[in-house]
Amino acid sequence: MEAIQEFLANILPLVRLGAIFLGAYAVLLWAASVLWAYRDIRRRTEDVSVQVLAVGIVLLLPFLGIPLHLILRPPQTLAEKYERALEEEFLRRDLEDQMICPECQRPIEPDFILCPHCHTHLRRRCDSCHKVIDLTWRICPYCGHSHVGSAPTVRAEAYPVAQPAEVRRS
Repeated sequence: MEAIQEFLANILPLVRLGAIFLGAYAVLLWAASVLWAYRDIRRRTEDVSVQVLAVGIVLLLPFLGIPLHLILRPPQTLAEKYERALEEEFLRRDLEDQMICPECQRPIEPDFILCPHCHTHLRRRCDSCHKVIDLTWRICPYCGHSHVGSAPTVRAEAYPVAQPAEVRRS
């Protein structure tokens, strides 16, 4: 009987030390969950009252607040919302088929050969059928005429070239 009492007397400090470590671990885990909830809700909303409510739930309900936070939090972060808005804007622009000049970024019409703003060559006319085709096409899709090695044709009145001023010699 004495051996059992001696064993319990020796193991009791170890059990207390283990309980202290386990309690400290639980407190640290709870504090980390509060910090995580704070960071998470800051990334999901700018509304201060929602941020305070989310952190308060996790703070006041240790270990039960995290599942509640996961259920009640906004589904998307602010960055995800911004990316989605950008995607929707690009899709909307694609649906509108608004063409822009690759140089000056101003709106142009689909049949423009030159940009009216910066005079960039956008397309050219086929030498054979005179339909407007892309500068990169080597063959006309309308008549089959080959355009390998041909430069874009531009009429002088559509793209005026300034004449250099005469240089005075002294």
